Amino acid sequence: EISLGLVGSEMCIETEISDTGCGIEKEDLPHIFERFYHGKNSSSDSVGIGLALSKEILSKQNACVTVESEVGKGSTFTVKFYKSII
Repeated sequence: EISLGLVGSEMCIETEISDTGCGIEKEDLPHIFERFYHGKNSSSDSVGIGLALSKEILSKQNACVTVESEVGKGSTFTVKFYKSII
């Protein structure tokens, strides 16, 4: 199951994407945004660039992405799009 949430503030728009999947191992969490990294639960056909590429694209859009996860309960990715101050 996947759920989406959206919250706006004066500083940013925050999007949460949560799932009830297998979760990410605690020791993998600090590395999942590194290019070519394969966590313990990654599929055999994974190239290891998807999350690294996503983070790079988001950074070019004045945004950041973080993740919280618990094995057996799922993961929540939070993307913050910061508003430009003119």
